[in-house]
Amino acid sequence: MPAWEQRKASEVFQIVDDRGHPTLPVLSATQNQGMIYRDDSGRYIGHDESNEIGYKRVLPGDFVVHLRSFQGGFAHSQYEGITSPAYTVFRAKEPTSHSDRFWKHWFMSEHFIAGLSTVTYGIRDGRSISVDEFMNTFLAFPAVEEQAAISRLFDYLDDLITLHQRKRLWFAK
Repeated sequence: MPAWEQRKASEVFQIVDDRGHPTLPVLSATQNQGMIYRDDSGRYIGHDESNEIGYKRVLPGDFVVHLRSFQGGFAHSQYEGITSPAYTVFRAKEPTSHSDRFWKHWFMSEHFIAGLSTVTYGIRDGRSISVDEFMNTFLAFPAVEEQAAISRLFDYLDDLITLHQRKRLWFAK
């Protein structure tokens, strides 16, 4: 099995700022579910729809650095939509060489989140990620085939945990 490669985040990912898609659905960043449709968030979030022309387009497989991302990693998107211009959107420069699902799990890992302390600024709950500093950090990763295998394992474990949590709630009734 080949050794894991190590490169700067800026060599792996690119920041994208694609605006002008106001007809796309609005996405919201969440701690545990990544990017979801705002209408599915269960909360009313008022905003001026005329501002949506300036919202950033997010594609499936993209990541969004949101205001509280230091607590739960970067929000991964399964959906195409638009999000606040206050957020930073990034994606793999070479999508065929990287599994977004692998990076989703990595960015939500305790190890990664603990390491974010070196690239955050602000105080208390208001801490934010310095995207420029993140892009200068080094990331280690395996070949895309191994990334896919690792992400399948973690997807399976996530599903298994969810299933057992549901069973526990059902039996607690």
